[in-house]
Amino acid sequence: MGTEQKQHAIRRSTRLPLEIPVLVASLDPALGISDQGKTTLVNAHGCGLILERAVPNGIRVRLEIPAADRHTVARVAEVVPLGGEPETWLLGLELDYPGNFWGIEYAPSDWKIDEPGSPAVTTSAPPAKAETKAAMSPKRWRLTDISGGGCYLETTSPMPAGTPVLISVRIAQSEWLLDGLVRASHANSGIGVEFLSHSEEHRQRVEELIGQLLEHREVPRILVGRKEGAHNFEPRDSTPGESDVQDPLLELLRRADSLSAEQFLANLQAQRLGKRSEPRKEVSFAVLLAGTDTGGRPLDQRVTVLNVSKRGALLAGLHGRLRPGDTVHLTRANRREPFRVAWVGGAAGTAADQVGVVAVESQTSFWDDWLRINELPGETASVRSSEKV
Repeated sequence: MGTEQKQHAIRRSTRLPLEIPVLVASLDPALGISDQGKTTLVNAHGCGLILERAVPNGIRVRLEIPAADRHTVARVAEVVPLGGEPETWLLGLELDYPGNFWGIEYAPSDWKIDEPGSPAVTTSAPPAKAETKAAMSPKRWRLTDISGGGCYLETTSPMPAGTPVLISVRIAQSEWLLDGLVRASHANSGIGVEFLSHSEEHRQRVEELIGQLLEHREVPRILVGRKEGAHNFEPRDSTPGESDVQDPLLELLRRADSLSAEQFLANLQAQRLGKRSEPRKEVSFAVLLAGTDTGGRPLDQRVTVLNVSKRGALLAGLHGRLRPGDTVHLTRANRREPFRVAWVGGAAGTAADQVGVVAVESQTSFWDDWLRINELPGETASVRSSEKV
């Protein structure tokens, strides 16, 4: 069985990270399998399940949620040893009858399976107790900030940075599905997500959602699932300066890896109050850039600084390729400091030779003299210089 077939059960609808105690028993009595486990991820077509024993791949099993007295039939599509002491295994189970077997109240829209002949989930128990419902409920998400480029969602169990996600937002009987990438992850606080907005349709969906949020006082119902088939996920690039002027939230998300949780949340709070913590100033002078490109070749060249903030800068004239997260060193006026690459150019509308960088040191003074020059009475916002480096 190929990889695509083995992953069939968990690739066809939005996955939710959800732990549900279940009982797995083989339909073949001769196998003698009857074990308790706990799901790690669920969707309309199956689940990932942790067991403390290996089971044969391909067998059919009875899958039961004892707390809700619901059961169905599934097939073991994949078995992966996880090691540990005692040793555990990850099972990929594919439901015979896709649907909302898990009882999620606000399931993603792609969980609505309409297949003729699919029987209803078998259940005979009274409604589950409050503590049982809580154990089976998905993570609680609260939308606190949103812009055209991203959003911040509060939760006590955040996904790690770098996770591709699909966000379902429901307001007034309508639903918006938004693709994104987790840029910031803060324990017991939440996640910052940059929207994947390559299409005009996606951008319009975000704008429509923001309009509905402003119009309705209803608290939106939100679910966040891991996005399948997005291993080579690349977030959209904005034109240089676009995020500075029009989308400060997106700018903050893109430099999240260079900020502590306290710094990020403080900047987020400042934005809510209408303050920009690091306004940018247009300049034009040269600095030396040193680093290593994506091919492992050394970079040692002169680049032009187009704008600066307290910690960030937009550079142009780069000959070589860098990745977001790479570290480079900038030198000017006998000073040398490390900077982290926040974004790189090359997408539509973005100059390929441009790169955005953020200082590694949170208390840097690398650009302070230029920021002071721009604050002098009578100076224009754009300063030209032939500063020697």
